[in-house]
Amino acid sequence: MGRRPMTPQDSIWLELDRPDNLMAITSVLWTTTPVDPDRLRALLVERVVDRYPVFRQRPVLHRGPVRWGHWADDPDFDLDRHVLVEELAAGADRAALEDYVAAQRSVPLDRAHPLWTVHLLQGYRGGSALVQRYHHAMADGVRLTQVMLGILDPLDPDGAEIALPARVGGRAPVHRGSRRTGPVVGLLHTAGSAVKIGLWSNPGSLLDGRVGVEKTATWSDPVPLAALRGIADRAGASVNDVCTTLICGAVARYLEDAPPERRLVPGDDDLAWMVPVNLDPASPLPPTGLGNHFALVLAVLPHGPAAFTDRLPEVRRRIARIRDSWEPLMNFGLQRGIALSPSLVGTAVSRLLAAKAVGVLTNVPGPPAPMALAGARVAGAVGWAPCSGDQSLTVCVFSFSGEVTVGFGTDRTVLPDPERLVAAFHAELAGAQQQVPAPG
Repeated sequence: MGRRPMTPQDSIWLELDRPDNLMAITSVLWTTTPVDPDRLRALLVERVVDRYPVFRQRPVLHRGPVRWGHWADDPDFDLDRHVLVEELAAGADRAALEDYVAAQRSVPLDRAHPLWTVHLLQGYRGGSALVQRYHHAMADGVRLTQVMLGILDPLDPDGAEIALPARVGGRAPVHRGSRRTGPVVGLLHTAGSAVKIGLWSNPGSLLDGRVGVEKTATWSDPVPLAALRGIADRAGASVNDVCTTLICGAVARYLEDAPPERRLVPGDDDLAWMVPVNLDPASPLPPTGLGNHFALVLAVLPHGPAAFTDRLPEVRRRIARIRDSWEPLMNFGLQRGIALSPSLVGTAVSRLLAAKAVGVLTNVPGPPAPMALAGARVAGAVGWAPCSGDQSLTVCVFSFSGEVTVGFGTDRTVLPDPERLVAAFHAELAGAQQQVPAPG
């Protein structure tokens, strides 16, 4: 193919790369039995490398006042440079895998070659673990998640149809206002969103600080999706509302132990997250092309001390307000304008907007049916979107085969103890189950 033009929406992610916050999407899945390396390589070649040219191409970014670049075939492409097989130490547990993923989150992808790596780790709990890293310039999280899941197969070929993720971070935008509120209220909500983006500034807290190079990666125990759906149904909310409320509560618990000067003040305890929203129609099929086709919305959510049943209605109201607006489309236009602007201007504005959020919150709906990687049953999966600027926290709600796992990725300098966030999440979940009990 030779070379392909790089869109401004893709090239800006290369410019946002910093040693202390790399623009790479990271994921890990683990299997109950060992994965055969040769079968894995064959799957990657057939379903990824041969299907998407960018997996054989390196980025060429032209420096200057105007941002432009292209993808060029790597004349020295070597699959073994990108697919690495390693043996974990005997008895490696989840903490060891978390440390491995955390270390990888700090490693820059080599721009002299295609911007991706896959690490097959043998000997994890009797099976294997697969750590995948892709640069955001290649594609957005929706498409890269579909690529990741595209190398999996139903465990039972005659089982349920595979439903690959179509949206990350919530529902697709409403183009003509909500059916409940109508276009006028939708326009008012959009205007309010524009003012919010321009004026918003987070109150100071333990989440603030100058980030460093080292990162962390940890995740919760799996939670049955049926349990979360039961809470949602009994509370008159969605599963996404419930998960978002649990995460806000977990962060609130985490901040309660901060020094007094780093805690949130009652009445000034809202924090904003960057939430990705897919703009394309939902599809259960692997993408025909890659690239970035999403918007980031600023979700200002309550993080003060509160019971789950008190926090949930407010979280639900604020998420609905975004859903009932054109904010995703407005922000996509803003992102496109930033991408088309001169490099120095676009990068500066991007970092200014990043400073308005404490981090990134994503919601990835994976396949509901059991899946296998090269014949080995997949026991679980989770991932992390990159942070930008001085954001110190990325959280991913990942559903897979009837279970939900929440991944927390932090900056080790600012938030060195992510295991406390995991413990706080499980404490919030226990509280929600008590406050919204199952009948009988």
